[in-house]
Order: sequence, then structure tokens, then C-alpha cells
Amino acid sequence: MTTYEEIFEFSRPEFVSSISVKRIEEQGVLQVNLQIESNGQEKNLNLSGFDELAECVSYFLVSERVVVSKEIGTGKEFGTIRIECWNDECYSVHWCDTAA
Repeated sequence: MTTYEEIFEFSRPEFVSSISVKRIEEQGVLQVNLQIESNGQEKNLNLSGFDELAECVSYFLVSERVVVSKEIGTGKEFGTIRIECWNDECYSVHWCDTAA
């Protein structure tokens, strides 16, 4: 059974106040920086990964709840960060390589 350690979670009324995306050309890696506003305070979440992460960016803006967790106890080097998004009754899961 796969085990996950939660890194970050937010849900409404918290919201994404700023999002920036940068592609590192030599490697094709995307870097996504999110600022989450909650009770007048900002939290930052930095993610990196390949093209699947680009799909996830729009989900951050409309999701009612987002949970970012790390798959532990695996020998994988990449794709160990799970990003779960809920919007109304829709659920989506995305993967990336790092989260901080």
C-alpha cells in the first residue's frame, strides 16, 4: 500500500492570490510558484515537474480544496508529489517532482 505525507493543504475561503510559471529550457522543467492567501497572511508553495504540472495550474485557481502530499517509501526519483484537487463534485489528481 502506498503511503503519503501531507506537505500542504488549502481550501476555501483561502485562495490563490498569485501564480507564476517558469520553464527551464534546457531541461523542459516547469517551476510553479503559488501564493495562497489565508486570513491576511500569505503562504508560498513551489512546485516543479514536467508537462503534467502545466495542466494542474488551472485547477489551482478553481479548486475548493487542494492537498499536496509526498509519496514515501518508494524508490522513485520523479513523480512522487501528488496534487489532489476538488471542485464541486469533480476530483482530479496530478503529479510533479518537487514541492517546497
